[in-house]
Amino acid sequence: MLILNLKKHMKKFIAALFVFCAVSFSLNTICFGQVALFEKTNLNEWIFFTDKAGVKVDDVFSFTADKVLRCKGQPFGYLATKENYKNYKLSLEYRWVEGEKPTNSGIFLRITDQPDKTFLPKTFEVQLAHNSAGDLWGFHGRTQKAPEGTDPKRYIERNGGDMTGETKGVKRLVGNEKEPGQWNCVDLLVQNGLIVIVFNGTIVNWVTDAEVVDGKIGFQSEGGPIEFRNAVLTVLP
Repeated sequence: MLILNLKKHMKKFIAALFVFCAVSFSLNTICFGQVALFEKTNLNEWIFFTDKAGVKVDDVFSFTADKVLRCKGQPFGYLATKENYKNYKLSLEYRWVEGEKPTNSGIFLRITDQPDKTFLPKTFEVQLAHNSAGDLWGFHGRTQKAPEGTDPKRYIERNGGDMTGETKGVKRLVGNEKEPGQWNCVDLLVQNGLIVIVFNGTIVNWVTDAEVVDGKIGFQSEGGPIEFRNAVLTVLP
């Protein structure tokens, strides 16, 4: 069961909660299979991108013996699946390394292209930046809409130039991050035009009319040391 703070956001949560729970409840009968992403601990089985010449994947990313993906956060870039996915539920955990300052990172959904002059692909990004975790961004023309009735202050449209191009963002409704050093549980539902973001049992954000494309899933390097584990992908029709 999801633990929700409904007092201030009942009407805004109810549609996303219904869809998320309905899809999650029926996963055993409608899913096309599950993929444990971090079973692939050979970095050659992943796509690595950085805009810094001469940097190798193992200069930035590594897997521990117990299949934790470690990211140094420098230089900027990302590690992505070679496979493309359209509709799925993605569950994983992340944490900022204890003793290090929490900074910036993200989870990329539906990566399709890598523009020149930037390390950021054409993608949706689930923001993991400390104190903003749960924001959702569409970079380089990736389209999405805020749910009906959203506070206009939560919806952002801007031209990010070479860095992010035409950008659309929906700020999170509530924050539910744990303290640095603790593991955060993230559940993401990507189902046609709906994207729902759940942090530690609370729906923190969702969007509608998200651009529906097959794309890769990525883990961002953009700040300081961060770790990911237990990334399980449930493929949906």
